Amino acid sequence: MSDSWIFILGLALMFVLGAVIGRRLGPEYRSRLRPSIQTVAAVWAFYAVHFSLVVLAAVESTWHFSLPTPVAVGGGTVLAAVGGAICLSAAYAFRSVRRMNGLDSTRLVTEGIYRWSRNPGLVGWTLVLVGLGLVRGSAMVLLLALIVWLTYRLQLPLEEELLGRLYGEAYEIYRHRTHRYFGPPRSPVETPPNKGMQPTA
Repeated sequence: MSDSWIFILGLALMFVLGAVIGRRLGPEYRSRLRPSIQTVAAVWAFYAVHFSLVVLAAVESTWHFSLPTPVAVGGGTVLAAVGGAICLSAAYAFRSVRRMNGLDSTRLVTEGIYRWSRNPGLVGWTLVLVGLGLVRGSAMVLLLALIVWLTYRLQLPLEEELLGRLYGEAYEIYRHRTHRYFGPPRSPVETPPNKGMQPTA
């Protein structure tokens, strides 16, 4: 099977898995306040297909383009290193695989890298992919970075609604203080919490 067909089938599988995840998450968040094991498995299957395509595209430099070496190698390496550090910091802040997968909602994680970003995993992984795409000169890797960004971006409203239901005012305070993607913590005086919202868990 040629690489082109592998990418076509892989992208089609990601689309199907993304559609399944999207259909399941909303009802599960509203009824169970957490994803089911089956949905978590679908999410990890999506990640596995995505990661496999990234590795193949990077190794083969699929849809190759050329940039000056300092930009491609230097800039790409810096982006990938910064992204990797952000991903590791996000994983460390959770300190729990169950919490990281949304199966444990006993506390709201706001420390460490989560003081600077409400979605550091997304930011970090996207930077890793963009950096890798530059180093390898692969437009396919850059396309895969865009796909994972857009897929997760579509889920953010559902996650934010869930977190508001789980943690009430505590999440409103955190949401107003912390950037969705990245930036220094805002002053709580500038963005007061929604006092009409009460904790539900």
